Amino acid sequence: MTNRQNETAQKEQRIRDLAARMGLDGICLSRALNFAWFTAGGNNRVVTGSETGAAALVILGEKRYVVAPKNEIERIIEEQVFDLSFEPWTYEWYASREKAIADLVGSRRVGSDIPLGDWPVLGAELNRLRYSLTEGEIARAREIGAICSRELAATCVNINPGMTEWEIQAELAGRLLKYGVRPAVLLVGTDERALKYRHPVPTNKKLEKYAVIGLVGEKGGLHIAMTRSVYFGTVPDDLRRLYDVALKVEAAFLQASTVSASSRFIFDQGRAAYAAAGFPEEWQRHHQGGAIGYAPREYRAGEGAEEIIQPDQMLAWNPTVQGSKCEDTVLVTAAGGLDFITSVPAWWPVATVEIGGQKVKRPLIVER
Repeated sequence: MTNRQNETAQKEQRIRDLAARMGLDGICLSRALNFAWFTAGGNNRVVTGSETGAAALVILGEKRYVVAPKNEIERIIEEQVFDLSFEPWTYEWYASREKAIADLVGSRRVGSDIPLGDWPVLGAELNRLRYSLTEGEIARAREIGAICSRELAATCVNINPGMTEWEIQAELAGRLLKYGVRPAVLLVGTDERALKYRHPVPTNKKLEKYAVIGLVGEKGGLHIAMTRSVYFGTVPDDLRRLYDVALKVEAAFLQASTVSASSRFIFDQGRAAYAAAGFPEEWQRHHQGGAIGYAPREYRAGEGAEEIIQPDQMLAWNPTVQGSKCEDTVLVTAAGGLDFITSVPAWWPVATVEIGGQKVKRPLIVER
């Protein structure tokens, strides 16, 4: 078996185990993130931002089916699942996919990741199958992290005062797309916009001295999040102090990020760190990041009282303090350590922080 076939076989076993626990004969996957997950990077979308794509997967009995209209089935089979032993099930583009899937399934009981007829919709149970990454997924995440880290650092070097936020966005997006990485989220806030807004969607505002660039890059369905800041001149003392607080809060989140820790517990440690630093209400002004993988956020900090960290799960915390923000993507390894998926180049200024016995280098605001 190839690495991709082996990875898909592991995921098929997770699907079959879930179906057995829920008394189902099979499971239908229509959401783009689940298609990418199950096929180890396949893409069923035509419209980039759509939740569902042009094809669905049906794991039924001992067989795997890919369901797509006749104008899409050949491309999906030949380019997306060519090596994964899926049987095609097709229908006219103007006909109902729901009916086509119902005809395939017949009287058997199947669960779905979107509402389909009266079938049970699988939510958190199915989502949790994605969180623990395989060896192949970890390798691909490292590749994406390396691309995002390198190109975001290069962007911070190449931008200059007078550029608009749109131009900064275009600079980074172009760099990423050359390597097949799609910017699922690309935020650029400059000067007063960076200080005022937690989600600065780019505008025609021109950079003067300060820029915060937040990125979620995606390739093959996997997402990597990171934020970097650049200041033209000497970083003011008040901004430096705010960024130091953000680093302290992030350290608290990371310290608490261990296998089997609950999302609620980690969130509470972050809130306590905000309070200890003199900013007890700051966490209310922006979400704090959370689990990341086949969605920009699989769930956010504090959401899902029953969500616990799985071995080899990725997290991206993003504490913000009045215009300062730090963010990187880490893997909580099966051995219990933290492995950073994103990084900064050797020339970037860093602070060394101790987290769980590890010496971790965290990026500071780079001065230009």
